[in-house]
Amino acid sequence: MHINMQLSELFDHIIDSPFTHDVDVTSLEFDSRRITPGALFFAIKGERFDGHLFVDDAITRGAAAVVVERPLHVDVPSVVVKDARAIMGRLAQRFYGSFDGLTTIGITGTNGKTTTAFLIHAILKAAGMKPGLLGTIWYIIGDIQTPAERTTPESLDVFKALAQAERKGAQAMVMEVSSHALSLHRVDDIVFDIAVFTNLSQDHLDFHGTIDAYKRAKLHLFDLLKEQGCALINQDDPVSKEIKRLSIPRIVTYGVTGSADCTAAIIKDTIDGLTLDIHWFDQRHRIVSPLLGTYNTYNLLAACATARVLGIDMAVIIRAVMGMTRIPGRMERVASNVFVDYAHTPDAIKNALIALRRYCAGRLFIVFGCGGDRDKSKRPLMGRIASDYADHAIVTSDNPRHEDPRRVIDDITKGIVNKNATVIVDRAEAIARACTMAREDDIILVAGKGHEAYQIIGDKRIAFDDAEVIRGCTGN
Repeated sequence: MHINMQLSELFDHIIDSPFTHDVDVTSLEFDSRRITPGALFFAIKGERFDGHLFVDDAITRGAAAVVVERPLHVDVPSVVVKDARAIMGRLAQRFYGSFDGLTTIGITGTNGKTTTAFLIHAILKAAGMKPGLLGTIWYIIGDIQTPAERTTPESLDVFKALAQAERKGAQAMVMEVSSHALSLHRVDDIVFDIAVFTNLSQDHLDFHGTIDAYKRAKLHLFDLLKEQGCALINQDDPVSKEIKRLSIPRIVTYGVTGSADCTAAIIKDTIDGLTLDIHWFDQRHRIVSPLLGTYNTYNLLAACATARVLGIDMAVIIRAVMGMTRIPGRMERVASNVFVDYAHTPDAIKNALIALRRYCAGRLFIVFGCGGDRDKSKRPLMGRIASDYADHAIVTSDNPRHEDPRRVIDDITKGIVNKNATVIVDRAEAIARACTMAREDDIILVAGKGHEAYQIIGDKRIAFDDAEVIRGCTGN
């Protein structure tokens, strides 16, 4: 994809300062390692690094100009702005285009984003729309599938992905939109055709500070709807009342209680999946899904409602949903009685344990931990829920980062109110212990990491995959 634009053209009517001289810009980058000759480099401040420290490296690699937040003495045009990250999206939109031919679908909420995104992507693919996907597990553009670096990429990468998807014939882009992305301006310059809200519960308070600030970040997605856009909201979540008070062109509700536009009656809930009767306004359809857990009813409703808003035939939806047999790390059955799930919030592990309890004839085990350098207030809450809803909890490490995993575990165990818990710091050993303790009728949930194939210790990512450890222990 070759684009060429003058620096002055790129910044026209965005800043008033004249340039000492003009240059051709051939790409936009915020990572100096990706610089090629002609690039415009943005020096943004990240969680651990300040891009200003890499300006010289970017210029050495061929950057034609730089965008910075403080004056620097450099040999290329330097544009000083108040917030480099905030301006990236505006410039990326101008550089890559507006993508009017792409239907943009943004999904936000605490839990369920990934499953809902996978379902919508599968339905759109079955409908022949060649959709792209940007989410927690994968970025999918055309036939290319790459592991995701973060749930929602930086704005430059989002616009680049939109351009690549459109070039490959995509008619839609499905995006998980995180609260971090909404707070850090990553999607401010995208207008969405559809905004989906799943639910809201405690998470990321280390970043947002309060649950109210976290909620406001999530609701910002609805500010980004097109004039004729549609919001699809979970009516059973209390936040839905606040969303309905916003100025939104069209709202479609879904839920399992009350009088939502799209509702479901659970006909069958077994370890082999869900059978639902979906009611879309005055229509009723039977859907069979291999996904496990009553809570997945909401994800299925959100996906079905989104597809119906887009005019996709119900027969296509039913076929696509039935074919979605696996979502990596989302209530994934790795062995006959061992499940891996990404659940890493109090609500998520509660829902996962309640779901598995229905299928459990014996004891229910959970192996879990909490991430280091993250919200400490949820640790005892997760300990309490694990001890309340599982017969035995094994508390272990989960991406300790720069914290001592023993201290994280101590915070978790403060919430455990009975003696049905074991502490094993080494995660592989903890999983092995659960597999050894469990009998034929027991079920084990290994929670927290899901699809992740690493442990973050300090600044390093160490190869580690819950599913692989389980297979090694069980011989599956």
